[in-house]
Amino acid sequence: MVGLVVWWQWQERRKKVAEFTAFAQERGWRYLERDRGLVKRFRGSPFGRGHDRRAEHVLRGTHRGRRLVAFEYSYKETEGSGDNRRTRTYPFTVVGLATPAPRPTLELSRENWGRRLLGLVGMRDLQLESEEFNRTFRIRTEDDKFAYDILHPRMMAWMLADERALSIPFRFERGDLVVWTPGKVDRTRIAELLDYACDILDRTPDFVWKP
Repeated sequence: MVGLVVWWQWQERRKKVAEFTAFAQERGWRYLERDRGLVKRFRGSPFGRGHDRRAEHVLRGTHRGRRLVAFEYSYKETEGSGDNRRTRTYPFTVVGLATPAPRPTLELSRENWGRRLLGLVGMRDLQLESEEFNRTFRIRTEDDKFAYDILHPRMMAWMLADERALSIPFRFERGDLVVWTPGKVDRTRIAELLDYACDILDRTPDFVWKP
């Protein structure tokens, strides 16, 4: 029985590798089955938790004129001992877009679950003038001015009206904009995250990238 399960998992992985290889070729992207370096590239959620952390099915290329990396990130958590020992795997689809210049960390998530996100040293909560926005989202930043510049009135109005913003957190960190969602990587999730991240950058004022 164990051998059958292993064989089935191997067959499913082969299918996924073939699927994403073709997916990358269609778009002129590059595909890599694994990339250990990505496990430690980003800070904060969903990274840094658990054990046996992996970055797999990695896609690199450009989308709407921006350099991208998209991949499946996973980690495991083990609880209990003996016969009650259980290990659970937590998969996420992650997309990172290169920004025109490195900037301070700014993370935005839904207020009702954002407090469970992994903390970052030097980050603090920020409240904006919009009470509706504050009730809906949690803003964590290491630079208030950068947060105010990104979350201008038009950006806030758009996010409050866009269903994606209500379920997909994002984080500016160093030279990337990172978005992620729970679940194994697939074409639909990648497409949604890529377009959402690009839409955020399209609404970001050009002046924030200037020295």
